[in-house]
Amino acid sequence: MVYEKQLVFLKKSKNLYVYIYEWIDLLDFCKVSNLNPQDEEYQIITTAFRHAGWKGDGVLTEIWIPPFAVGAILEEPINYSDELWKSWQNGLILWHVKQREDGLSFIGSPKKLLIPDVGIDKVTV
Repeated sequence: MVYEKQLVFLKKSKNLYVYIYEWIDLLDFCKVSNLNPQDEEYQIITTAFRHAGWKGDGVLTEIWIPPFAVGAILEEPINYSDELWKSWQNGLILWHVKQREDGLSFIGSPKKLLIPDVGIDKVTV
């Protein structure tokens, strides 16, 4: 349910907040995305990553943020009139790709995140 609502929100807003992080090497917690390159959502995500400097290599994956952590990392408070508010009870999905060329990780979120700036470049697309 969280995934589908986030995809609907992404298609509607066409906005993705992109964060670039250099040292994500343990990828066991990343699930390979089921999105197809032809999907509009896939295009929105990969276009945002490309605008942020992604060279197009690597595999699109998903990172699940558990519900108890969502409130701590959202920059804006949860808007209960937002169509996503019920999905926060199930967590948040972030999209991720690790670039093979230089090891940079590109992380995309449908909402702006409040996370420490250690090793992170924030790019809003």
